[in-house]
Amino acid sequence: MTRPVLPVNQLLPDGKLIVVCGRADDAAAWQELLGSARCLAIALDDAPPEARPRTLRGASDHLAWQHHAVGGLDGSGWLAGPADAFDPDYTATRVLPDPLDPPNAGVRRRYGTRPPAWRLFEYKTVVDTLWDAAGVPRAPSVVGDGTADLAMLGAIVDQGSGVVCSCQPREAVPSAGGDGIWWWRDGSPPTTIPTADSGTWRVRLMPFFEGVPVRLHGLALAAKVVPFPPMELVTLPRPEQGTFLCAGAVPLLGAAADLVTQTERIGVGLRERLGYRGGFSVDGVLTPTGFQPTDLNARLTSAMEATPSDRRILLHAVNLLAREGNEPDTSAVEDLAEDVFAIGTTCTIFGAATHVDEEASRKTSVRWDDERLAPAASNDADGSLVITPSPRGWLLTATLTTARLPGGGRVGPWAPEVFRLSDEILGTNFGHLAPPFDTRSSTCLPRARLSSESARK
Repeated sequence: MTRPVLPVNQLLPDGKLIVVCGRADDAAAWQELLGSARCLAIALDDAPPEARPRTLRGASDHLAWQHHAVGGLDGSGWLAGPADAFDPDYTATRVLPDPLDPPNAGVRRRYGTRPPAWRLFEYKTVVDTLWDAAGVPRAPSVVGDGTADLAMLGAIVDQGSGVVCSCQPREAVPSAGGDGIWWWRDGSPPTTIPTADSGTWRVRLMPFFEGVPVRLHGLALAAKVVPFPPMELVTLPRPEQGTFLCAGAVPLLGAAADLVTQTERIGVGLRERLGYRGGFSVDGVLTPTGFQPTDLNARLTSAMEATPSDRRILLHAVNLLAREGNEPDTSAVEDLAEDVFAIGTTCTIFGAATHVDEEASRKTSVRWDDERLAPAASNDADGSLVITPSPRGWLLTATLTTARLPGGGRVGPWAPEVFRLSDEILGTNFGHLAPPFDTRSSTCLPRARLSSESARK
């Protein structure tokens, strides 16, 4: 049976389009999809050396730099030259796929812009209000100024396993990549939490949940919610700093029936109570008593970074069309989502490092020796580690054969071995990382096959 098609090219606005995205392969895919006569696609990763800051301290810093670059599209930045050459009369429409949502993006018309309220709910000190408005059960939390007694407030919410504290500067963009999150287990907050000025910082404290870090995500369309398969978040504690390394999301949980139902319920709440349209994701922890949400991403996320660009940009296009109320056929969207998040034979996790051994190889094959990861010959490998330059220094991409993971099923319990070996043989500086707390098999993951037919019922 022929699958329904996605006429993205016909649904996007007529005339010239200027697409600004992060990755070079995405820019090439946009150019291929829309054609060079109609579309100019620019990758922020291709910024000239003089336009790059020397140090980007984390994902939030990187996103802020990207927003600054997009803000120079009208004559003041490196993007202006190619944009003006392509569109000298400023009649083109700007297309900024997620996560790009700059406060200033120039005077050209912009397509698929998020309403400001949706961006607001990404703030970790505000999101609990959203859970209450959308009828989503949540954990108790306390919000206060940065100079509050964090140990005292933590004792209020601690349910016996510790505390998680999110810190957010006032009037800043929402944080990303686990930035601004600290944790403690023994009643003593880390001394590195920035609490010097109550007028600058806000904090939210909530219980530390033991369980499987999980992302629920999907698309809220006018007619229905299209749930994506739930994903395991590879979130690794740094015991010495009381922070986390966020290493990506992997689609290894299967179509857990309860989690898919919860994704649909959240999407319906967002759509009916807030008029929400487009991609959303909810990060949280799957505990023995159920899923506990922690924060919202009111956008498509990096959970599909390992998907080929030609499929990934189509989902970005659908997201922008949904925000504009110009959605393609729902069954075609469901088929696309099934392709994008299909479980393959490998899974991929990532990590940003600020240092490598310049004399070391940039790629190595690896193999599991019981529960330890070791270098291996390429013809006898269970995966590979690749290190490449990135705006944040160096990017480690670890591709692992799913069937060879020790114990099977999940990545998080074994991911610290990836970064340990990277430090050892590639000279990166990830440091000591622990497995996610509570990796016991008692944390139940009910599984049910979600086919394209059952998803439409």
